[in-house]
Amino acid sequence: MKKSGWKKKAAFVLLPLLAVAAVCAAAVFISLGVWNAPTKGEAVGRYESPGSALLVLDVQNAVTRNSAVYGDTSGFLDGVNRAVALARESGMEVMYVLNVDGNNPIISLLAGGLYKKGADGVMPDSRLLVVNDAIYEKTKSDAFSSKRFEEALIALQVDTLYIAGADAAGCVYHTARGGLNRGYSIAVIEDAVITADEALLQKTLAQYAAEGIGTIGLSRLQEEAGQE
Repeated sequence: MKKSGWKKKAAFVLLPLLAVAAVCAAAVFISLGVWNAPTKGEAVGRYESPGSALLVLDVQNAVTRNSAVYGDTSGFLDGVNRAVALARESGMEVMYVLNVDGNNPIISLLAGGLYKKGADGVMPDSRLLVVNDAIYEKTKSDAFSSKRFEEALIALQVDTLYIAGADAAGCVYHTARGGLNRGYSIAVIEDAVITADEALLQKTLAQYAAEGIGTIGLSRLQEEAGQE
């Protein structure tokens, strides 16, 4: 009887804790799903003289500076800066989008305050070549969640978007899908994106191909930028 009573007491304590844990896990799962979901919006216009833009995504201190995930990011930054230099030389628009905390407390908690507005983590990596003040903030994975960024693309009559930055399997991927949802021509620059390791990068690039997300190398970008 005593043993049975102990089991009942244990169940009385554990069951509510398990229920709370399940609710918390579900909340995290839902929040991450919402944060990662590619957005939908206004279809790209049929412009008489459409332009191209280079989007540099999430190259900021919390992501690429002293990163435990990516390790040494100097080679990656070299690729991004090369893409920026090529775009600037050709007259192509260069746009930067950085991640900041939004109004989702669960995502903010998971980020540990690194992306709090005004914090050092949200600032561009000091090694990044910043050529203008076209810097926008997003609160979700997809850069198109920033209305200011999307409105700027429309104002500039951009219909082709080259993407560099982090993470190839995360925000770059979801932004590419958000662009495709709107009818943009998308090309991710293979040697100017980063993810956890080379195996994951190759798997991600294969996923791009399967989903109709274009990819391009820096040498090809140089050729196409020269035609701008």
